[in-house]
Amino acid sequence: MSGFKRLTGKEKQRISLGALLRDAAQKYGDRPYLTQAETGETLTYTEFNTLTNRIAHGLTALGIQRGDYVGLMLNNSIAFMGCSYAMKKIGAVEVSINTTMRGVALARMINLTGCNTIITCERFIEALATINPDLPNLSQLIMVDGLATAQAQFANKTVLAYDTILSDNTSEATLPVRDDETAVILFTSGTTGVSKGCAIPHRSSVRAAESMIEAFDLNEEDAVYSPYPLYHVGAAQYDVLPAMLIGGRAIIRDGFSLRNFWPDVAKYKATWFMSLGSVQSLLWAADPCPEETQHNLRVFWGTPLPIDHAAFEARFKVKVARGGGYGSTDAGVTAMPMWDKLGGGKVLPQVQVAIVDAHDDPLPQGEVGELVIRPLEPAVMASEYIGMPDRTLKAWRNLWFHTGDLAFLDEDGDLHWVARISERIRVKGEMVSGYEIEEGILAHPDIEDCAVLGVLDETFGEERVKVFATLRAGTTLTLDALRAFCKPRMSRYMLPSELVILADMPRTPTGKPAKAKLREAYC
Repeated sequence: MSGFKRLTGKEKQRISLGALLRDAAQKYGDRPYLTQAETGETLTYTEFNTLTNRIAHGLTALGIQRGDYVGLMLNNSIAFMGCSYAMKKIGAVEVSINTTMRGVALARMINLTGCNTIITCERFIEALATINPDLPNLSQLIMVDGLATAQAQFANKTVLAYDTILSDNTSEATLPVRDDETAVILFTSGTTGVSKGCAIPHRSSVRAAESMIEAFDLNEEDAVYSPYPLYHVGAAQYDVLPAMLIGGRAIIRDGFSLRNFWPDVAKYKATWFMSLGSVQSLLWAADPCPEETQHNLRVFWGTPLPIDHAAFEARFKVKVARGGGYGSTDAGVTAMPMWDKLGGGKVLPQVQVAIVDAHDDPLPQGEVGELVIRPLEPAVMASEYIGMPDRTLKAWRNLWFHTGDLAFLDEDGDLHWVARISERIRVKGEMVSGYEIEEGILAHPDIEDCAVLGVLDETFGEERVKVFATLRAGTTLTLDALRAFCKPRMSRYMLPSELVILADMPRTPTGKPAKAKLREAYC
């Protein structure tokens, strides 16, 4: 067992993420912490802490202070992690930008926080340059690579090389940041409409990490394999942070690779993995390889479970957690995963949950209704949707946070997620906004109106994007042409996989596309 122990009552852990890294470095020293799977580059706890101190001092020298918003638009990398935790040390707020976003949605993410500095790399310069005129607050770019390209594209901005901000000062940079201060802005499609920036306090991240340690009895001998984007709550709070708290290892890769998954897991002796439903389906459909049974994985969890768990366990020699728990970017971790209850999650002590009807009246045990949540201790949920006070108030009403999800509580008080009642669509593990997809599609000159639905993808057990559109007179449109139009304007997860051309769009009494009628007729 590790030396980490979840604290309870008045002793509950109250510490900033920067201080947690400082303390981990003091405790675990030369133990390996972070590995880049593509290269094998590995930093010990001491080395990673030193890197964050150098970046922190460099950011401070640029005038970045506690409470300032700094954009981070990078692929999964040691540089991402170093910049992320450097900000946490000095109390700057990381604006974690979804690297697949494009166009108006990307500009909105950046402008909501008003951040004037973005740390990025050549891969994302074109996406940023396209919206440069729409970023009035952006004044400075820090480039991990591609300095010349960025200087050419952003002649009106200050463009600095990442290497030049790495200070020679390696002294401890951690400031006395409170755990209820905002650590990071993570974007989610939320309960409806456009993506919203969730202001996540330090303590909320710690509680999420603790729930993973508790659920799977993790210890310092464990190593997590994390190919999911670090700008999402899953990798940031369920993977790399629990590893830090227990003195374990975190192996990151820039995106899930079916070809590399089992070889990576075997090579780096990973012991736990969070598996999305689509990943389970891909692994199941792949040809067998020697490494799929010659590995150290002891924890395999995630939701949904599209493949029969017993058959999956037998083939891959892993134990699958039957219940994936429940959590969201805005609500934090509400119910931790369970080994033996299919679909269930054990409600955590820092929150209270209820299942309510359309009038917010509680429903009896076993009945399906909307899941609502409220905290029983400070700073364990997102504090607001940044720059969107109206959206914040709409989600937090009648003293409860409304998730937009249907669920029920069983006889043991365990939580079971059922379905969504919101506009979110889950595509290959990404929660995308139907509203933002429609926003991008409506920019096409031949489209008169459109409606987007998430429909079941039986192959992967999640959803795919189905578009219904009416066209302007005298025009035609194919799915391939629509995808080509959308590709530079939105995340790849938002690209339509099916297009239905309608003569007339069915409408609600208020004139909006009648999505219920479309689903009934075509899905």
